[in-house]
Amino acid sequence: MGKQYISTVSAAKAHELDVLGLAITNKYTVTVSSDGYANFWDNKQDEAHDPNAFVVKKFISKYGVHHVSVYENIMPSTKVKVVLLAFANFDGSIVVKSFVNDDLSTFADVDTGNEFKASFWCPGFYKNPLGQQDFLFATHASGSTSVYDLKINSTENSIDISVSIELAGKLNANGTDNSFPNSLSVSKKDKQVAIGYTNGDVILYDFAAMKPVYTFHSTDLQQTGKGSASSSIPRVVEFSPGGSILAVARDNQSSGTITLYDVEYGENIGSLTTPSHSSKNKIGGFAHDGWVMGLSFDSEGKLLASCGFDKCVRIWNLESREREATIKVSISDLEDTEHDESVDQSVVSGVQFIERGIRGGAGGDSNEGLCIISFDRAIRWYREAGGI
Repeated sequence: MGKQYISTVSAAKAHELDVLGLAITNKYTVTVSSDGYANFWDNKQDEAHDPNAFVVKKFISKYGVHHVSVYENIMPSTKVKVVLLAFANFDGSIVVKSFVNDDLSTFADVDTGNEFKASFWCPGFYKNPLGQQDFLFATHASGSTSVYDLKINSTENSIDISVSIELAGKLNANGTDNSFPNSLSVSKKDKQVAIGYTNGDVILYDFAAMKPVYTFHSTDLQQTGKGSASSSIPRVVEFSPGGSILAVARDNQSSGTITLYDVEYGENIGSLTTPSHSSKNKIGGFAHDGWVMGLSFDSEGKLLASCGFDKCVRIWNLESREREATIKVSISDLEDTEHDESVDQSVVSGVQFIERGIRGGAGGDSNEGLCIISFDRAIRWYREAGGI
């Protein structure tokens, strides 16, 4: 029997507009929306709490926010925990904020000068596992991706920090004809970053050498014309925790596919598909009956969560390549269901596993959790069944 997930708490009307981005720190679940706000939900409350009673809301941009990336680290030789957040906004800007020791009263701007004013789309952080040089990435509408050296200075037990972000180089996609880089994932293990382009390609880069390593081409046979947009856009890319597997979620007309690639050898090692009665399943098997909007590996890299326009989350066992569980999302899940029917669209726009030991309440230390965001403007939390 596969894993099962139990609903714990939810926050209806969490944002005023569609919820588009999700990130997890040890203390907070961070969500962003077209309403321009970043909401910080307390992970340490028990399962019976009202999330809206503990949320802290920070205004980011009047244009709305579509991506958020998080960097969290305890500074060497100090006891100071620093969290950086890069918010990508619909005017093409990226805003970088910081806070220390999980205290949102220290929430402040990081001075980036004129660097991130326009034409950016997707940010991402790299935290060096050896405590050496860290990086920030940002994709450009022109097709390139900027790589920045990230330096943080702090003093013992002080909330005063200084952050330096300096351009180290650019990753240029040879052969993509300046295709738009709409998705990005940074390996936690190796100095590699994967970037998905609207022509269907995903390129794996070595950012230490500033050069491409492999190109994973779309298998969509309906792609037309060199340089044109593909009907197989890689909407989400995600590295496994160990960095050995790259999951790529691509559009396939109105459905979504998930392909797994071996990062070391650059090989396609299979796809995740749902059972189908169609004789064409082997050719065009789909992971979701709609575009895939989010991917998340569990902490051990054994499970992959995916979500999308078909209003469901699927948990995949990567060894068997089969579904462990399916969570269907509906407006009826929420206690406060007095919603305008025009916004009753429970499209699941993001999903993240929550590692053991982060959540408060029963089973928080022994079971992983899940957080789901959706276009019905709600946030939903789940935990793995059993083990309490």
